[in-house]
Amino acid sequence: MLEFQIEFQPRIPTSKNLVIGTLGPSATSSDYASQYITNQLLSEQFTASTQLFDTFIDVKEALLQDKVDLALVPHAYDRINEFYMEPSFDLSFIFIFPTPVYGLAKKKNTEVVFNGSRIVTHPAPLPLLTKLLPDYQDQTQIQVDLSPSTSDSAIQVMQGLADFAITNENAVQAYDLEFISIYGNIRMSWSIFQKN
Repeated sequence: MLEFQIEFQPRIPTSKNLVIGTLGPSATSSDYASQYITNQLLSEQFTASTQLFDTFIDVKEALLQDKVDLALVPHAYDRINEFYMEPSFDLSFIFIFPTPVYGLAKKKNTEVVFNGSRIVTHPAPLPLLTKLLPDYQDQTQIQVDLSPSTSDSAIQVMQGLADFAITNENAVQAYDLEFISIYGNIRMSWSIFQKN
């Protein structure tokens, strides 16, 4: 059996508070993973907090400008290479942590009508759409638009800007939606970057 060991040794700021930057708004899978890391760090001699950003490009800029100490990025992010190839960054840690349960959500007390509907999703979980729609559904009758995050997708449904969202259970609870079909959680790998 292969055996790997990697130790997380972040550079501790003089304030003894590490700020982790990742994708928001609140209740994204990245926010969920940052809470996990924050809880793991509580046993150390410092504290950690999370700062949420609208895009991972904003997270990258915040790390470059020393506005955060660490950047937490899922490997599902389609431009993660921009973190790995940034000469100012070092990879600090890689870990596996499952996302919250994913599914297709709608506003509570609304009818499920797919024809002529608008579905919003972050690009990463878009491949789940065929698993979440009924087998009989003609996808050409549905408008699918991309959004910056799973939470943004849920917010659009809550605000009546979209009919359905591929999102996670934390966003469903946070934005008072309900699942109409469930995929499950995703065993995700994550990278933490810091400046070198």
